[in-house]
Amino acid sequence: MSTSANKELVRRLYAEVFSSGDVSGIESLVGADYVDHNSEGAGRGPQVLRAHVQAIRTTFPDFSLTVEDMIAEGDKVVTRVSGQGTHGGIWLDIPPTNTVVKVKGINIDRIKDGRIVEHWGEADTVGMLMQMGVDPFAGRGG
Repeated sequence: MSTSANKELVRRLYAEVFSSGDVSGIESLVGADYVDHNSEGAGRGPQVLRAHVQAIRTTFPDFSLTVEDMIAEGDKVVTRVSGQGTHGGIWLDIPPTNTVVKVKGINIDRIKDGRIVEHWGEADTVGMLMQMGVDPFAGRGG
């Protein structure tokens, strides 16, 4: 696939799955051996991504993700994203605050044979906690 086709595949994942919450088409976007390197203990395959998206939608039912920037080279696509959603479910043992939480992140996805097969990602979790009124550094000496 060309780098532009790879970018379009990743863009579709974020729009059709993450922003809508519709996990029915995941198999057309990710490979059978898909691995999320942020959740390596979760196993492999589309079910890993399905569980991740469902967990996000349980915690942030109106979650949406916006692609801010994409860079592609070879079989990898780097995407800078921003997301937001209302904290309506328990997350990290934090009861719902009904706060609209905004998050920024950077993801790397590797494509093989027209499907996403690997994912790495970093998100501003500390910023999310602070928006929920949680001090992420409470109880730490320093």
